[in-house]
Amino acid sequence: MSYEALNISALRLNDANPRILKEKRFTQLVQSLIDFPEMMRLRPTVVDEDGVVLGGNMRTRAKQHLLSLPEGEKEHRIERAVAARNIPEGDSAAAQDYTNELRLLLFGEEVPVVRALGLTPELKQQFIIKDNTSFGEWDFDMLANGDWPNAAILEGWGMDIPPGWGDDDAAPSDSPAGSLAERFIVPPFSVLDTRQGYWQERKNVWKERIGDNGESRNGTLRRSASGDDPSYYRQKSKAEKQLGRELTKEEFEADHYKRTTKLAQGVSLLDPVLAELVVRWFGLEGGAAFDCFAGDSVFGFVAAASGMSFTGIELRQEQADLNQSRTDSEELPARYICDDGRNVGEHLALESQDLLFSCPPYFDLEVYSDKANDASNQGTYAEFLAILRDALTSSVGCLKENRFAVITVGDVREKKSSGYYGFPADITAIMRAAGLHYYNELILVEMAGNAAIRAGQQMKHRKPVKTHQQVLVFYKGDPRAIKTHFPEIEYDAEDLESFAVDTPGESE
Repeated sequence: MSYEALNISALRLNDANPRILKEKRFTQLVQSLIDFPEMMRLRPTVVDEDGVVLGGNMRTRAKQHLLSLPEGEKEHRIERAVAARNIPEGDSAAAQDYTNELRLLLFGEEVPVVRALGLTPELKQQFIIKDNTSFGEWDFDMLANGDWPNAAILEGWGMDIPPGWGDDDAAPSDSPAGSLAERFIVPPFSVLDTRQGYWQERKNVWKERIGDNGESRNGTLRRSASGDDPSYYRQKSKAEKQLGRELTKEEFEADHYKRTTKLAQGVSLLDPVLAELVVRWFGLEGGAAFDCFAGDSVFGFVAAASGMSFTGIELRQEQADLNQSRTDSEELPARYICDDGRNVGEHLALESQDLLFSCPPYFDLEVYSDKANDASNQGTYAEFLAILRDALTSSVGCLKENRFAVITVGDVREKKSSGYYGFPADITAIMRAAGLHYYNELILVEMAGNAAIRAGQQMKHRKPVKTHQQVLVFYKGDPRAIKTHFPEIEYDAEDLESFAVDTPGESE
């Protein structure tokens, strides 16, 4: 059998091929080619005498999609693919070789093909069907107990994962389908499992679209403290209290650089799927959403792309400008105002907003700037909480009656005792004091990451590694009127089956 290279323009997609890929699977196929571009060479396209594709129709469509990307996006995809290959650091020759191979396989005009000559129309039909038919079955016991990737990765490779199978049998690994999924995005349960394949797939789509990697925080957190900085002595005093001794100027600057560099390398970003479901579950299409601690661009981008307008108050000008540029690039109805979150009432009218969302700073877990009014840069937890109290109370005043407020929080440990401050409880108290009902609590289960490595060390002190956050939902007004102000979401029993759950009676 001989192989040849044809320009992709010479190939004719087979419109009579009954094998189709819906958006989800097509996205997976495109990503699989980026992750494993050698597949283009190992599985050449099969064409007939006229260049009509008999085998590899969808791969050809994926290749056409890749070729249609802007040049900047192509380079971005190449850089990410090279980084994912874990080429030894310093081996620039290997990195360059692989970069060149990627450019050729993914974005070159030529496609490796095999000619299927002399087939009758009936044999061509038979080839198309048999080429897309799997006669075997997967041994899921071997996949679960052998040295194979987890369910999320296998699903990303295009494998159909049965409901309930995977690393966590408590939640389905299969992608939700049907009208319930379209309305709810993910199973409408109080535990939100970001580890599932359907969540990670949706998250990756959002990340590619938004393009926020925490760059502005890196630049801010890497700045060294300087004696010319008005906050220098306050930061130095704070560091000395944490370390329990006085520091020389050189010691403090070294400690400051070490701590802020570590933070800059691991800045946290809001999960875009969480942002989407907050808008879909608790917002109103065509309404106005806002955040008094805007931070990264994720929530504003997702809210504006999901049918709401958005206003974000952000303390740092560079972050506000970056967020604005991202939403402006897609002409989304979002605006970012550089100001102290406590001044939100100066920019928004009373009872003018339809959804309050915020993921405020977690005290000093991440220090975002050296500004004296930065909540993350306060000397004590009480000072930090006072800023949040003022900002959130003012924000509640901007929220319309009979609307939701959603606050994402995670507790923070006090450094000396390693005990929790009780941050979620304090936020709940603030919101209730402002007149809101504490309506729902959701648990956001996160990817474990390097938790297994840290667990051994932390359990010496009986500290299980924390892999979750809390999403606190509040309601302003009479909760009994929710169904009056928010449209009913209808679903059938088979919709619940798509989430691999039974249809129990209502418990609340």
